[in-house]
Amino acid sequence: MKDSHRISVRFDLSDPNQRKVYEALHEIDRQEHGSMSAFAIKAIGEYLDRLSGRGRFDFSLDDLRDMFREEIQELDLVPRETAPAFTPPAEMTDEERQENDRNVLETLDMFT
Repeated sequence: MKDSHRISVRFDLSDPNQRKVYEALHEIDRQEHGSMSAFAIKAIGEYLDRLSGRGRFDFSLDDLRDMFREEIQELDLVPRETAPAFTPPAEMTDEERQENDRNVLETLDMFT
């Protein structure tokens, strides 16, 4: 029995997405990626891994926090010159408070 099987893929070049894939396959660096078949098999495999949740981009929020902590440990976060600390006004208007709340929520969204 054969250990390899052949399939054919046809590209509809009038479809922009299919044309983009067709052109990209023909422009790959074969020194770096090998044949078009090797490249396509690797790309499809990585895509299927991501769909099944086993891909290299599959990590939890705790994993992300741990990576972030590891990276910032080596940074020098102490300013060289001490600038006066910003002191927010004692009372904020409703408009300022809403803007501040929006900014805080937008910042927190980066971590979800």
